[in-house]
Amino acid sequence: MKKDLNKPYVAPMVFWLAVVCVLLLLYGLGPAEVPELIYLSLAPLYLLVAFAFMYYFFCWSLISVFRLGEIGWKKVDYGWLLLASLALISATQAVRVDWFQSDYQWAQSEQAGLQRRVLAEIDDMLGSAHCQAALELHEPQDAAQVSSLCERFGTLERSADGRPSTLAVSKVQQALDDLRGEYSAPLVQQWLQRLGQTFGELERQRAEVHRLHELTQVSQAERLYGYGAPLLLVIALALRASKVTGEVLLKAPRRRRLWLIVNRRVVLDGLGFVRGARARLDEALRNWRVARWGVVHLSCDFIAAASPQDTPVAVAPGFYENEFRLETLAGFDGSEFVQWAATQTIDILYLVGETDQGLIERLRRWGEALNIEVLVRERI
Repeated sequence: MKKDLNKPYVAPMVFWLAVVCVLLLLYGLGPAEVPELIYLSLAPLYLLVAFAFMYYFFCWSLISVFRLGEIGWKKVDYGWLLLASLALISATQAVRVDWFQSDYQWAQSEQAGLQRRVLAEIDDMLGSAHCQAALELHEPQDAAQVSSLCERFGTLERSADGRPSTLAVSKVQQALDDLRGEYSAPLVQQWLQRLGQTFGELERQRAEVHRLHELTQVSQAERLYGYGAPLLLVIALALRASKVTGEVLLKAPRRRRLWLIVNRRVVLDGLGFVRGARARLDEALRNWRVARWGVVHLSCDFIAAASPQDTPVAVAPGFYENEFRLETLAGFDGSEFVQWAATQTIDILYLVGETDQGLIERLRRWGEALNIEVLVRERI
């Protein structure tokens, strides 16, 4: 029997789910540059649609299906806080990038300064002007080794501005160890030592620039996580909104009036005007459903068919109307109808068009025990 479909949130949830599917389909048919879900998670309009769907989904599942109590709603706080935290974690990557950006730029300028210093130190010893004036500037022993160095590296590649090229710098750096063993002049040794220290500082600065560059970059995993962060935040907010709705209904439950229909029919008095009674029944039931006061169907196998002078009128259950089954009158207290009614806040129970006195009496006693007014009209 249908006892779990009577949920006021089913239709809105299905509607918004259909809207989400339509949006995914429309975007999927177009020239998509990123996966549909990623695009939808970044578009504000689609995030609002996702929020509406998730809100009704959580209301349907937590309010109508699982019927959380006060403790259950407190535990929901863990869920939405966790989702919101996961969504906000993605913002840390932007903070990290901004934080290390200035350090990265400063390290780049330091590296450029060290590269210029390397070029200047190479030119100080191997520049054409110094090589030509070596005999005049230095002692004969030093000048001889300087001239040997100039001859050895005289064919170094140079850029358009006359400075040593990157390839030339690499050649000098690779030859440093050999040069220390081949040249013993104090002037050359001091130059080699100074140049070696500068190359060491340059290598350390390059490593620092590389480290800071990694810190200012967003990894592929972080990028994908950032795409899903807005959707995580929407889910968290929808869960929070459904929690507020659930707690409001828990503390201030809606008072309900129920119309109980037995065996999907209402008995009309066949001695009267059946057509007029049928019209009054249809109008009353239609107004009742429009007012959303609630209609419950109870199938009772033990009730006999209507007498020949009575006219049974079939009443089909609506989409949101609960259906229960009662096999015997003795099992009324443990029936699913009684268990379901215990979770509701019922003021009045109408029983119209039912002639079984045993069921009527049992419903009256049940209503008195629970302070529910049971109004009975056997025939219309």
